[in-house]
Amino acid sequence: MALKIASYNVRGLNSPSKRSQIFGEMRRSKSSVLFLQETHFRASNFPNLSFTYYSQWFHRGSPSSNSKGISIGLHKNCPFPLTSQLCDVEGRYIMIKGTIGQHLYTFINVYAPNVNQNKRLKNILHIADSFREGTTILGGDFNLMLNPLLDTSTNKSVHSQKALRSLTLCLAQSHLIEIRRTLHPDSREYTFFSQVHGSYPRLDYLFISKEHFQLCSRSDVGSIILSDHAPVFVDLAAPQAHTSYRKWRRNEQLLG
Repeated sequence: MALKIASYNVRGLNSPSKRSQIFGEMRRSKSSVLFLQETHFRASNFPNLSFTYYSQWFHRGSPSSNSKGISIGLHKNCPFPLTSQLCDVEGRYIMIKGTIGQHLYTFINVYAPNVNQNKRLKNILHIADSFREGTTILGGDFNLMLNPLLDTSTNKSVHSQKALRSLTLCLAQSHLIEIRRTLHPDSREYTFFSQVHGSYPRLDYLFISKEHFQLCSRSDVGSIILSDHAPVFVDLAAPQAHTSYRKWRRNEQLLG
């Protein structure tokens, strides 16, 4: 079946009224899989998300802080028999693997910290390479701009070019393609407004496994309304029945 993936830093979901607003916005966008970051759910206290349209949920929260937390939600019309799940104890990532229809998917939701992003993201990619199978969708709030010339209104970044090139190489070695930038090479939409720096950066990304990029038909950036981030979306066509899947593993020789 065709899917619409949404990634959204929601800046807290403990308020029932805000949950209703966020899920209503996602339903109107016709999103079938939700990657939510900064839910502010604690590891020991997840709310009952009894929203009519999104009935299957996977959560990870921080055991020590309300400022993190990530969730993946699936629409009621998108049953997802789970085969495997892997989570970060700090609430920085969640990986789930299962089937939709007859096709295997891996969904990876990431909420990077605001320091040492490069190191943390590379570590998550290394873990993901041993976990993921089928059509992989990786997305979330990276808390950095991969391409400062296009991904921020100031054309500048606090991260060194060397660090950003290293992360970009790591993504390429993991056979992951950034959907929005590939479909729209020169676009300058931003997903966050930094009051501290008075600038607009793009911090939120969606990637797909390279061999399945042809499934991507559309990518959009929403508006900054209910959170301090904008949601990002991608539409995926249904994989062909004859599509074969194999597990991607990092070529360690490339890292030498």
